[in-house]
Amino acid sequence: MTTPLPNGPGDPVPRSPADREKARVKVARKWAYLISTTAYVPLKHTDIEAPLLEMVHDLFTALAAEPLGLEEAERVGARLVALNCVDKSSLQCTVDVLAGPLLSDEDVRHLPPERVVRLIGAVSAGFTEAVRRRTTDQQEAMCRALMEVATKAMRAAEKRQTDFGDTSTELTLLRRQLSHQLLHDALTGLPNRQFFGTRLEEVLGSGGPTTLYRVELNGFSVFNEGLGSPNTDTLMTAIAVRLRNALSGEGLMVARFDRAGFMVLQEHGEGSARPADVVATIMAAITETTRVAGVGLATTASVGVVQSPPHRADPVEFMQAADIALRHAKEEGPGRWRLLTPDEDAHDRRLLRFAATLPGALESGQLAVGYRLRVALADRQPVAVDAFPRWQEAGLSEQRCVELVEATGLSPKLGQWVLRDACDRLAGAALPLSVHLSGNQSAAPDLVDSVLGVLDESAMPADRLRVAMPAQEVFDGRARSMDNLSSLAAAGVGMAVHDFSGAASDVVRLAGLPLRAVALTARLVSQARGAPKKSLVAKALTGLATMVHEAGAEVAVDDIRSKQEADWWRGVGADTATGPLFPDPDPKALFPD
Repeated sequence: MTTPLPNGPGDPVPRSPADREKARVKVARKWAYLISTTAYVPLKHTDIEAPLLEMVHDLFTALAAEPLGLEEAERVGARLVALNCVDKSSLQCTVDVLAGPLLSDEDVRHLPPERVVRLIGAVSAGFTEAVRRRTTDQQEAMCRALMEVATKAMRAAEKRQTDFGDTSTELTLLRRQLSHQLLHDALTGLPNRQFFGTRLEEVLGSGGPTTLYRVELNGFSVFNEGLGSPNTDTLMTAIAVRLRNALSGEGLMVARFDRAGFMVLQEHGEGSARPADVVATIMAAITETTRVAGVGLATTASVGVVQSPPHRADPVEFMQAADIALRHAKEEGPGRWRLLTPDEDAHDRRLLRFAATLPGALESGQLAVGYRLRVALADRQPVAVDAFPRWQEAGLSEQRCVELVEATGLSPKLGQWVLRDACDRLAGAALPLSVHLSGNQSAAPDLVDSVLGVLDESAMPADRLRVAMPAQEVFDGRARSMDNLSSLAAAGVGMAVHDFSGAASDVVRLAGLPLRAVALTARLVSQARGAPKKSLVAKALTGLATMVHEAGAEVAVDDIRSKQEADWWRGVGADTATGPLFPDPDPKALFPD
């Protein structure tokens, strides 16, 4: 049983019921509009607002309750699935819409922001569990339906046939047909995931060397959306036939694994083909032109390859390793393949475990805000304090921590938490505060309201905050990121870009942006390390610094490790720097009492 938390002495005066209802309706209306673009909801747009409004009320009640109403939040996630909002974009849309009001609404803004993070996490958990149950129920229903059809057919066969031999033969054929339907893909006729998993377990149990090839077509969504599902099905069927024919040799099995992917199992024996040769065969079968609706279509594929260890391997972990190998291949570009090494497998599994536990780490306080000084290279005096997320127990770098948070979809919430904590602690400090945003944080719909709200609550002047966005996101990313940059700059916040590569197409656009600083990418800093002062690298970076200065911005570099490196960068025109060379900030001097 949850009860509302009492208002504190500094809490706002409660609004009238009419004003409160108006604010809730506004949230529900926005939620209904956005979520209807992510999923097919069997209701009119106006009709879906009613259940969503109920969920909005439930969430605000749960947020203000003591203890926190996590069960109510989980039920909200499950209700979304019941409305057929089962795509991951539906969940992301929900988080984006609800986070702002739950943090800033007049009735609950006095509550700790950690409660909102936990509540959103509970909504996500309820959504995920409901999707899992729904998928399981659908699979069981399909199997029951098939068994009912088979039972009726067998009974009809028994009535039609009086001869026991004929009946037995028909029943046997019927059972075989049913078994084939359950274990093969209905479109391509290839073995399905269930059949493949059973066979893989048998092969691994024998202890012989085995190789898996995880295959995914590149640009499948383009074909599906541009040509329609029927034509895409024709393309997939043609590719499946070519793969089956090309991989018909002894010890090879191909299965369809998902809408755009296949899995190939290779049992090694004497004279078995090398992985590179098998991949070449797969690529040739996929890239061959297919005539569909009078048009010649051709595509490529990414392939992840993993070989079993000498000891008995677990089938599930083996297939997960193939997925990891595929991800590495896709990172290298379309049409590439990658053989995963054991060390890479162990490293990636460790990172994925960390990513899965990130929401809990945020709730339990394992994540902390780290601080470092940014100094002027001219006199080595501090000019700002950089704040960043730090996960000490995981031993992750700042960049890796941010990448994992991006993968979980929690990056906007983490960014707001870092900003709020840093502003509260540095509100009275002498040095300005600087924070780096990720791509998703930069494009968050409520970024401007969130930043300005935190500044207002902490009483930190806008001109003492520096916010840096990824250069690629600003120049070539989502339009909302550029809008957020312009709006924050207009509000007085010092804006910057980080991970700037110096590409000519980006340099020419600097002049039109309200930027105070441009932080160079770590790759440029690494490439310059050890370069002579009169080298081509020094001349190029000197020219880049000159153009950045002409655009009205400072040049910032990070990870400076020695006095010689700091002097080198000062010589080419850099203005500020961070890195191991410079001391950590003194908490007593940094944080005012």
